[in-house]
Amino acid sequence: MFKKIFFAAFFLYILYILWNVSAHMNDKMMRKYFMAPIKFSDLVVKDNLSEREEKYGISSKKWLYGVNTPQKLTQYFDKYVGFEIDVTYDAAKKSFVVRRGADNILLDDILASQPNLSEKFFWLDLKNLDFNNKADVLKELIALSGRNILHKSHLVVVSPNAEYLDEFAANGFLTCFRFPSLYRVKSKDIRKALEVSVEKYKNSTVDFVCGDVRYFNFMDFYFPKALKMYQNTGREAKNTNPYILKRSDTVAVLIKELDAKKER
Repeated sequence: MFKKIFFAAFFLYILYILWNVSAHMNDKMMRKYFMAPIKFSDLVVKDNLSEREEKYGISSKKWLYGVNTPQKLTQYFDKYVGFEIDVTYDAAKKSFVVRRGADNILLDDILASQPNLSEKFFWLDLKNLDFNNKADVLKELIALSGRNILHKSHLVVVSPNAEYLDEFAANGFLTCFRFPSLYRVKSKDIRKALEVSVEKYKNSTVDFVCGDVRYFNFMDFYFPKALKMYQNTGREAKNTNPYILKRSDTVAVLIKELDAKKER
């Protein structure tokens, strides 16, 4: 009996080690394969605005990630042109609630903390847009932009459901189709997931494709003509990749607060 328990425990221990090694190797390969190359010449390249500034009025590619309180927006308001906020639409409140805030902060609270938003842009990572609430979400977003005297073309509505973004684009908002998180997809299903994403994009009128920088090569290959927005906030990307910033099809790159402090 004791031997059976011992061998069972030993077997589980071996499985645990193999799982950890596999996870580590997968993370290592992801970082090596998905990150864009960095050349020495890229390290001294200045922010290439190209046609992005002329068309959208976006004067800098570096935007701040996770601006989920009025205090944080105030702290970095003068340094950045764009800010990312995670929101969900609350049907009961008929308002947008900050998803990662601990105090049920409303999006209105954050925007109202500044008297003049005319030169700023906001990446709204809308977590729960679906067929049932899209009309209500659009109605409230229009009202919100009016209350805060914020031009609709300065709000980027981000969702993996590209099929529901067309009405937002038609009403003057910028829209971004979120690239899928491939680490959640089984290896045998990755190609299918990418093909589905391409079809969603082709059948929509979104302005941008957005995703994690670790998927740069996939996004570049499957959406070669799309303008792109990147999230550079994971552990596999400690510094903003200058190659990605240099590209004319890069509209914005989200960076974390720690990176922002380093740049000050």
